[in-house]
Amino acid sequence: MAGNHGSQGPTVVAIGIAFAALTFVVLVLRLFARIYVLRKTGLDDYLIIGACLLAWAFVGATIAAVNNGLGQHYKYTDKSLLVNYSFAVWLSSMFYLACLGFVKTSVLWFYTRLGDRYLTRMAYVMIAVIICQAGSFVLVAAFQCTPVSKAWTGTGDGKCVNINVFYLCNAALNIFTDLLTYTLPIRVVLKLQMPQKQKIILGVILCLGLFTCVSSIIRISYIPAMLTSADYTYAISGAMYWSVIETNIGILTASIPSFKAIASRFLPRFIGEYSSGRKYGPWSGNVDPRKYGSGFTRVTDPNSVTVNGEDIAMGTQIGAGDRDNSSEERIIIPDGKIFTQTEIETTVESTDDYDTSREQARLSNSKRMF
Repeated sequence: MAGNHGSQGPTVVAIGIAFAALTFVVLVLRLFARIYVLRKTGLDDYLIIGACLLAWAFVGATIAAVNNGLGQHYKYTDKSLLVNYSFAVWLSSMFYLACLGFVKTSVLWFYTRLGDRYLTRMAYVMIAVIICQAGSFVLVAAFQCTPVSKAWTGTGDGKCVNINVFYLCNAALNIFTDLLTYTLPIRVVLKLQMPQKQKIILGVILCLGLFTCVSSIIRISYIPAMLTSADYTYAISGAMYWSVIETNIGILTASIPSFKAIASRFLPRFIGEYSSGRKYGPWSGNVDPRKYGSGFTRVTDPNSVTVNGEDIAMGTQIGAGDRDNSSEERIIIPDGKIFTQTEIETTVESTDDYDTSREQARLSNSKRMF
């Protein structure tokens, strides 16, 4: 490491490029699932596209900062490049904060399409919170100084907010909203009746979401040193590459539910798809996912039936299904009344001796029906 004096710059660049490539693959797979497999896109997809663009812009700004001294010990930096370094860091802070807002809003919008009323209401509340949080943070980061240019020049008349307090507060609030966002569906998941394989997959998805929180916590541990160290160009390295990890893992987590459509089409055994007609809740593959455009089905009342195109609660259907039986009985509840219809088909050998008895049996059955 003698050539670069122990610089962390190459590490920051390598992590940035690797995760940018990962995010590109994730976005391609997500769009393939939504456009080709499900043939329907939603607002959450557009939000993730915005998040990817912001994540790549953040990586680009970070690499620009590395080229101007980020990761290098301060005494070895080219002092003439520090204004460019500060400008790149200033830009990157806005990209980072906006990206987190887009990712969490996308996840929450996905929740609204799962059909659970409680989850939908809470998701809408959290969307409002995230929009206010991310919007205010981006504005503070952009206009932290008056005049604005003082944020990267550090010279001239004017004043700036206490940037140390701002960074610590936004990091803590991001962790808090991460926890709320990624644990919101737990109440619904615990009530699901589904095959063990699908429960394991959901557990992995939730764990990845929580890993976004873990990366936020690790990132915040680097912030005090970054804000207080005299060797600030070197001390910022850890916070920067953990910011890259946090944003891109968030995009991956938000996109994993879309991959179920690909698995259902090409790897049905892997996710435990069944064709028996059993219902396993909102993450079941037994209903055509294209109906809802999410790759997962809505939460529906297992006791409901459809009459004239409308769902009626407390309905019961008893029938042969796909099997070829000789009798079928259906019980439905239209307009609060109970109606039963029974169809019975019998085969009797026709002889002259039985003609009279068959006619009497038919008359008897007709009387009972009325």
